Amino acid sequence: MRKLNYFLNHIEEYIGVFSLIFSSFLVFVQVVLRYIFNYSLYWSEEVVRYLIIWFIFIGSSMAVREKAHAAVDVVVMYLPIALRTVFVAIANTLAIIFCVILIYSGMKNVFNVMEFGTVTPSLGIPMYIPYLAIPVGATLMLIRFIQILFQDMKGIWSGQKAVDDTMEKGTKI
Repeated sequence: MRKLNYFLNHIEEYIGVFSLIFSSFLVFVQVVLRYIFNYSLYWSEEVVRYLIIWFIFIGSSMAVREKAHAAVDVVVMYLPIALRTVFVAIANTLAIIFCVILIYSGMKNVFNVMEFGTVTPSLGIPMYIPYLAIPVGATLMLIRFIQILFQDMKGIWSGQKAVDDTMEKGTKI
């Protein structure tokens, strides 16, 4: 499990850093070329759009790992620890179900796009490559939500106050 975590952490971070740096650089170059040299890279906007899409879905997995997704936990914070644990488990289970639905519908979209054989307008790459961001990101999020659920359950079974500590640190469920 630690090796998988190590691998996923590094892949997510490398893809995130690369996509943000490269998209920022490309947008900067495009602005300079357009306004100073009156020249435009016809493909840059499309590359930036697809890099940001990939970053959003990979970044969502990173946010799950860091427990940084937005949540409304005002009511949950004031519950007794036993009920708080139940609510955290329910929230993680619902998130897992959502990820499974997202993977399924994302793969359905990918197969539809593959069937039609569409390509991107400027780059000419198969359109299923940008669409793959949805099931790939959802799969990474699913793995992270399962890890969190097992970590919380392991803490409960061993008698630790994992959920209570999480709430006290201000981390959202």
